[in-house]
Amino acid sequence: MLRRLFTLVLAFSPLLFFAHLAAQSPKDPLNDDEIEQVREYANQPNERLKLYQKFIDQRIEAITRLSSDKKAPNRTAEIRARMEEFTSLVDELQDNLDTYDHDHADIRKALKSLAEASPKWEPALHLPETSPIYDFDRKSAIEAATSAVDQIKQIQNEQEKYFIEHKDQAGKNGTGPQGY
Repeated sequence: MLRRLFTLVLAFSPLLFFAHLAAQSPKDPLNDDEIEQVREYANQPNERLKLYQKFIDQRIEAITRLSSDKKAPNRTAEIRARMEEFTSLVDELQDNLDTYDHDHADIRKALKSLAEASPKWEPALHLPETSPIYDFDRKSAIEAATSAVDQIKQIQNEQEKYFIEHKDQAGKNGTGPQGY
């Protein structure tokens, strides 16, 4: 009897392990094509950051569209999914900003574009009506948006100061993030 139980445990342990991994790994907010685009620009900081801005703006546009389309299929689930994706993408953007800033990559062009776009993100997150299905996700997304706006301003100021003092470093790409 003990031998059968042991055999059964051994037989099902890989399934339990993979089920556990699947439950822990959140869905990637980027599709395969978007991942490939981000990888392609790993050594081009301004272009990579602009891609993240583009993907974030697409999620914001989807939230805006869904908030006004009351008849959209699976509307609340779609709003929740887009808010989760928004939060993940903003986190990824911020990780990239930290890395590029730390490596003294000249990202002033992307920062200028982000400084113009990012204040528009939070108001769009308030557009959908209150719903217990996505209110937590909205709160997380709003916190991410606020944090990104602050970080963008801070890094923009730091970059201006740094490149005034290190003019020979202007236009350099740094080493860049190793993910994606």
